[in-house]
Amino acid sequence: MQLEKQKGEILGIVIVESGWGSILPTVILANMMNGGPAARSGKLSIGDQIMSINNTSLVGLPLATCQGIIK
Repeated sequence: MQLEKQKGEILGIVIVESGWGSILPTVILANMMNGGPAARSGKLSIGDQIMSINNTSLVGLPLATCQGIIK
């Protein structure tokens, strides 16, 4: 899926680690900023697992690394 945002605009999401023992360790969408690009898109829901960003896999990466990739 593709999300549109303005240059310099943040996606407006909060992510957390998928949890110990996850079959596929990655990040989960924990919250969205009202009116932010992620919420406006209507394509994401809290609890969605984020597998990759711009063809970069997030699977098995530390949370801080995933946050950096998303930024």
